[in-house]
Amino acid sequence: MRFARARQAAVLPAATHLLFFAAFMLWSSSPALSQVRPRRASAAARSSAAFNDGSPGIPDETSRLPAPFRSAAARYNSSLPIGLQCPVHLRLLTLGSRGLLIEQARQHVLAILASENSCSAWFREVNPNAAAIFDSLEFALDDGPKNVVILKSTSGEVLFKHPYSAGVPENAGHDATVLLNANGPFFTSAADILRRDSDRVLARFGGRHELRVGPYAGNTLPARITTLLHELGHVIGRLPDDSDELSGLSDQNTVRVLHACHAEIKASARAHHEKGNEK
Repeated sequence: MRFARARQAAVLPAATHLLFFAAFMLWSSSPALSQVRPRRASAAARSSAAFNDGSPGIPDETSRLPAPFRSAAARYNSSLPIGLQCPVHLRLLTLGSRGLLIEQARQHVLAILASENSCSAWFREVNPNAAAIFDSLEFALDDGPKNVVILKSTSGEVLFKHPYSAGVPENAGHDATVLLNANGPFFTSAADILRRDSDRVLARFGGRHELRVGPYAGNTLPARITTLLHELGHVIGRLPDDSDELSGLSDQNTVRVLHACHAEIKASARAHHEKGNEK
């Protein structure tokens, strides 16, 4: 840090000298304004509160959060100049209500990763900068599969193909883009069932099926938090590739995430619920 310099007059009365010296020390201990630069919120900052309810469009309560953990809605309504706001937040705003749901879950994950717990430790075993990498991730929407397809193989085995929740390249690292299926369990609680005896036969409607992420119902905060933690696992190589949708590896990877993070996901969702009940 650079300090200002000052000259003292050759002869000063004792009292004046003391006053001048005190003023000099006060002034020289303050950094020049040109050295104060806005910085992007660190993933290591802690959240003092979770989002208060499931509605992404209520900025009055979220404005109580520390600046690094305000929702996109709160940042949009803040007086902070647009140029100083986090680019990830601003881009999520362009995704409308789904973007705010992503932001809500994203802030909960940031709070989990910023704390000392079994979940953050599990990710740091592979990459000590896991929290910062998550903070750098971009998000995009995909108009992906929206039905649960029941297939019957030639051997008679019945296979279920669910709409995927999210995807990201394995070991993608900093600034990777997580693709979220707008029709998957991140945003949707149920889907139509299509039955197909073989690839050559037209599918027929078979009712509705609840979508889930592990034990959590689709379109809920715990399901979204789990999804984002799962994708972080792929980004840093904590989880193996599970792009084969019929292999069952995706479910196995979700179990791995929950083994390390179930307590933190549950606590985060409980705090969220309790905040909502305070209104």
